Amino acid sequence: MNQSTYINQDRYLLWVRVLHWLMAFGFLFMWGCGYYMTAIVEEDTPLEEFLFGVHISVGVTLLFLLVARIIVRILTPTPPPEPNLSRAEQIGSRFGHLALYIFPFLIILIGWSETDFGGHGVAWFGIKMPKVFPTMETFADIHLESMTATLHKWFAYSMLALVGVHIAAVVKHGVIDGHDVLYRMTFEKKGVDCYERRAFQAPCPALWTGPVTPAIPSLNIALKYPCAPMRA
Repeated sequence: MNQSTYINQDRYLLWVRVLHWLMAFGFLFMWGCGYYMTAIVEEDTPLEEFLFGVHISVGVTLLFLLVARIIVRILTPTPPPEPNLSRAEQIGSRFGHLALYIFPFLIILIGWSETDFGGHGVAWFGIKMPKVFPTMETFADIHLESMTATLHKWFAYSMLALVGVHIAAVVKHGVIDGHDVLYRMTFEKKGVDCYERRAFQAPCPALWTGPVTPAIPSLNIALKYPCAPMRA
């Protein structure tokens, strides 16, 4: 693989990054809105009804974004995995990222079923959405709306914990290991990272054995260690 391939694939493509952060901020809003709506606001008030409608509308938006993200993820290339991860970290990373696709889908699906079972109907900012589940109060002596509301809440909290682990892993890689994996999903222009700070003692294999130019350290890093991204 040549130098340009490394530089072009050291981060996710633009649309993947845009969808990632739109969903991140969307779910951050959903966690805050859901907690405020259920734990602080009084029941059967105009404010609760308003927040309930906004919560549903943002949830439908997140479903659209999730579908778009899955399509983009399938059709576009991804950066190579961080070369310095252990086998256990690589497996954990794969399962963690997979869970970050599965949990949002389940949370939205359960929330949709809760709304349909209760007979409220799902609307996206005033636009009625298809009725996926029947209006049904009980099944096998189980109150469906209450059960799905509980599942929706605990799946949402579980995903929040999963996101916490995800963030902790990013911090661990950046602060302890010295590998800036966050750069792969951000929009900033990046200068030389831990490779320069470690005085070229990076584990990335050196592909250039010729002379170096002390006046241009970032060029030296790009030549010797092509997996170290340069500033765009």
